Amino acid sequence: MREAIGNSFVLNFIIVFIILFILIFVATLTYTKAFKVKNKIVDIIENNDGDINSSVISEIDSKLGEIGYRVDTNNGCSTDGRFSGGSLVNRGQNNGYRYCIYEFSTNKGNYYGIVTYAYLQIPIIGVNLDFPVYGETRTFLNLK
Repeated sequence: MREAIGNSFVLNFIIVFIILFILIFVATLTYTKAFKVKNKIVDIIENNDGDINSSVISEIDSKLGEIGYRVDTNNGCSTDGRFSGGSLVNRGQNNGYRYCIYEFSTNKGNYYGIVTYAYLQIPIIGVNLDFPVYGETRTFLNLK
């Protein structure tokens, strides 16, 4: 009887370990995609020298579609905390992508803060999590 209890305990331990490993792996993949999206947005803004207009936004949206970024109906962007010194430039609402672009002013010039989100869904227990990923562009000098 002792061996049967020991084997079932080891089997349960292995199953829990495998489930945790798969969850960590999936979370890493989604976080990597959010970083990739953030880096693409930063590259597009820097290639256009910080001039955010409708053509830049449409280029961002087309790149997000190529990457396979998730369309989200929640387009809420935070205006408190670390973003209190910046002004919200774009919410990313054109095609339903959830990203936020903030503009910050300094003595040297302006720079942009970009927030994208990593999504993790656990359908068995009905949990939907989203984790913000933040990045900044270089400073665009004021030449006026």
